[in-house]
Amino acid sequence: MLRRAEIADAPALETFLARHADTSMFLRANLADPGPAATDSPGATTFWLCETAGEITGVIGFAEGGMLLVQMPELTVDAAERLAPALRHALAGRDIAMFNAEASQVAALLPVLGLEQAALIERQPLYMLPLSELVSPQGNSVLRPMVAADLDLIADWRQLYEDDLGDMFPAGGARKRAEALIASGRGRVLTEAGAPVAMTAFNAALPDMVQIGNVFTPAEHRSRGYARRIVALHLQEAVAAGVTRAILFASGTAACRAYEAIGFRRAGGYTLVSFAKPQRISP
Repeated sequence: MLRRAEIADAPALETFLARHADTSMFLRANLADPGPAATDSPGATTFWLCETAGEITGVIGFAEGGMLLVQMPELTVDAAERLAPALRHALAGRDIAMFNAEASQVAALLPVLGLEQAALIERQPLYMLPLSELVSPQGNSVLRPMVAADLDLIADWRQLYEDDLGDMFPAGGARKRAEALIASGRGRVLTEAGAPVAMTAFNAALPDMVQIGNVFTPAEHRSRGYARRIVALHLQEAVAAGVTRAILFASGTAACRAYEAIGFRRAGGYTLVSFAKPQRISP
């Protein structure tokens, strides 16, 4: 059974998602803020619940910015085909720009939603770290918050970051995404002798858990350990605020080595899907 979630479902929804925390961060963050009833934010998310005998077995979320998010840990290919008519009906008329979920769930749902041919798919290793196991690299570089005066720098770095990732972001929006990153208060810059050498941010943050993203070191500053140091220093801040767990998606061998050096370990795979043009779902 698939039904649209109501405000009263929020506690049970959070309990279910927290049991699958490593692959539910976007859903949990949108549930917490702006919340299940919000309508005027790109993060405002409509949730649908899959239930069996009154128990939640899966969650689908559609954020108004065009992102489809799924947490269905028991999903099989056969189950996806059975769910498809109800899911297509629920999503009918909505334009999907991105689709993010645990790798096997994306693989099962893309074909039945009719999105497989249009998809630009990036499967990345998922890493997790209990922050009690965080390893802090030595060094003299200093972490500081991103500020408004950093906009030109962060916009340039953000464009280079997106270029490295290929076609995963809509073209022409790097500066706006840099503005949003600075405004969020979750972005950090690493400086060496006063000069900026790397950036990072939390893509999502909850009281117990954070998701790391936007990790970028310009070419002239690479191979000096800046990526691992900036992430570790930012996580130290999170520990001081009571956060106990972190996750991230890694892109490339060098990135994996950097994260493993500060304690992260592989915890599966996560798939990020984008579309050159938003895809409208038909019933």
